[in-house]
Amino acid sequence: MKQLLCVFLLSLIFPATVFAEIVVMEEPLNWSQTARLPGDHMYQNLCASCHDADGSGNGLASKALGIDAPDLTHIAANNGGVYPGGAIERLIASSGVRNPHGGSPMPDWEQQFRSVYFVTARNPVRRDAYARDRIRELSGYIETLQVPD
Repeated sequence: MKQLLCVFLLSLIFPATVFAEIVVMEEPLNWSQTARLPGDHMYQNLCASCHDADGSGNGLASKALGIDAPDLTHIAANNGGVYPGGAIERLIASSGVRNPHGGSPMPDWEQQFRSVYFVTARNPVRRDAYARDRIRELSGYIETLQVPD
C-alpha cells in the first residue's frame, strides 16, 4: 500500500515520468535502404519533397529551391487518357536531360540506383537491370496518382 501511495504522489508531481510511454526513435533510412523500398514508399522518400505527397508538384523543396516541379497527377489526362509508362521511365532515368550547368534539377535516378547496386554486385548488366526495375517501380506508383480528366 505504501508503494502504491508513493507512485500516486509521484504521478501528481511528475505525471509524464510515471505514465510516459517510452518512444524509440528509428534511425533514418540510408540511401541503400530507401532504394529498395516499394514504389509508394520510395516515392515518398525520394520524390515527394519536390512533387508533393499527392504528386501535385507543390512540394516544399521545390518551393524552397524556387523551381516548378511538374504536376504528376495529370500525365495520363494530358496524353489522351493513357499513362505513358515507358516515356515516364525514360524521363526518370535519362541523365541526358540533366546537366550540372543548368539542366533539370531532378537527380539522375538511374545513376543513383546503379550506384546502390554497385555496392553488392559489380556486374554492369545486373546494375542496369536493378536501376531499370527501381525506375519501373517508381513509374508504376506515379501511375496510381493519376486523376481522371
